Amino acid sequence: MKVAIIGAGLAGRVLAWRLNELDQGIKITLIDQHDRHHIGTGLVAAAMIAPFTEAVTTESITQDLGIISHQLWTKWLPELEKKTKHHIGFNQEGTLVVSHVQDEASWQRFNIKAKAVIADKYMQSMNHQALTEFEPELAQNFKQSVYFPNEGVINNPELYPALNHYFDNAKSINLLENTKIAINHLATEGKIEGFNDDIPFDYIFDCRGNGAAGELKQLRSVRGEVVSVFAPEVNFKRTIRLIHPRYPLYIAPRGKNQYIIGATQLENDDDGPITVRSGLELLSALYSLHPGFGEAQILHMHSGLRPTFNDNLPEVQKNGKLIQINGLYRHGYLFAPALINDVIAGLFSKNDSLKFPQFMRFDSTQIHPHVTLNI
Repeated sequence: MKVAIIGAGLAGRVLAWRLNELDQGIKITLIDQHDRHHIGTGLVAAAMIAPFTEAVTTESITQDLGIISHQLWTKWLPELEKKTKHHIGFNQEGTLVVSHVQDEASWQRFNIKAKAVIADKYMQSMNHQALTEFEPELAQNFKQSVYFPNEGVINNPELYPALNHYFDNAKSINLLENTKIAINHLATEGKIEGFNDDIPFDYIFDCRGNGAAGELKQLRSVRGEVVSVFAPEVNFKRTIRLIHPRYPLYIAPRGKNQYIIGATQLENDDDGPITVRSGLELLSALYSLHPGFGEAQILHMHSGLRPTFNDNLPEVQKNGKLIQINGLYRHGYLFAPALINDVIAGLFSKNDSLKFPQFMRFDSTQIHPHVTLNI
């Protein structure tokens, strides 16, 4: 079987990796318009696996997808480490949510919504004494917190090199860098214009994200901005979320006193550098969490465009041999494993049926000679 994957961002990489792990002799051509060192959205992201804290402000399906993705990351990453000998940090210490005293109204709204959509076993309220024992430096400025133990954050600057190593050593994967591909009507027949190959692909997966805006209706960009800092005076073990009426903030630990800070969601398709206003808001909110951030060194500031549809939920669309996976929004690491695992099960497994058929816009024909999707 021959498969082409266009777009080597997070979704394309995970898809190529997991297809190859099927060990069914599938020949995979992974194509990207950039080289492997390009800093795309998957590297700009904080890479948080936070199904519960995200579920408070999003659709309930976010929690379902996130729980499965967390389980899959927990299983998959050690396998990738073993095969590549690359360490991939995966902090699974959970998330602490806090709020300043002056934002009590926002804090109460968060707690009411959290208790309505999240089971008690997945969250724990902490008073000041408990917070002091749990995260003492955070307790210096905050009196209470809500703890979500089943969440984590992946060190994506370590994940990407591991996947590059995996692709380089996988005999069935051909990674084509700096190669721009146009999707046209030929793709539905398994053909890519410009490829001198008479034998069509069995499937062409379009994982280009924002690059597919011309073909996918209602696909838009949401800009995100992050700051990376080295803060030797700060020793947070867990991801911190600050509830704020204007700029809710997250701080994701990277280890060795490095942290990723993000908050902004701007409805535009400007992929230029981070703005002064956003930078000031991020850093001001950061300093309010811990005075030690005042002496932190700024390592870099990045912006990225996240592809999303009107409902901020992903879609998988099939037209002939062309399958388009898109709309992961700012939940790439939260959605990708569950979504791609589901797509692979539907296409290549004889027994598994789709867990999330609401995202799958497949036609009613037989997808694979040995599989008929049960939708």
